[in-house]
Amino acid sequence: MPVSDALLHKMDAYWRAANYLSVGQIYLLDNPLLREPLARST
Repeated sequence: MPVSDALLHKMDAYWRAANYLSVGQIYLLDNPLLREPLARST
């Protein structure tokens, strides 16, 4: 079953957004400028 160009574009956009968010989370966890550790908010 062939995949449409529109679906491929959406999958690529999702992949890029997920990677962008992952890199941001990794950066924030190792950020030396933080004055206090990150904590989950409830």
